[in-house]
Amino acid sequence: MLNIFKKKRKKITDDILGILTFRKSNRVDESYWIVDRKVNSVNELVEFCIYNNADGINESQKELILAIEKKYPELIDDLEKFLNNKIHEIDSNYSNISIRKDLEVCFINIPKNPTEFNEWEINFVEKKGFTIYGIEIKNWNPIWLGISA
Repeated sequence: MLNIFKKKRKKITDDILGILTFRKSNRVDESYWIVDRKVNSVNELVEFCIYNNADGINESQKELILAIEKKYPELIDDLEKFLNNKIHEIDSNYSNISIRKDLEVCFINIPKNPTEFNEWEINFVEKKGFTIYGIEIKNWNPIWLGISA
């Protein structure tokens, strides 16, 4: 049977990143491109959500993705320390979380116009649970934590 409700999504192929798929939003600033990348330092596929219009992504976004892939192993310890410190501010009885053991990278948000401060957001999901931890990063340092379930 023909599915008349399924939308055909716009796709582009980038020489370095691979196939990107466009997701249009009804809001002006929320349309984005998705690309799944095998990030060796994470040892899994990571979904990157790259906020931009239907014309594609820009060079600074691509450079930031490649820099994140390269620097991720160096960031894990700082991200874990930041995450646990923020959680202990909320609940001092909460046991520490290990990013490597307890969490998976859910997705990484890349802003439309990354600045020289390399602002972006990484989202982790519990391997055994439903909680998502979103950490905003600026200049390679975590600056904000959002928690949702």
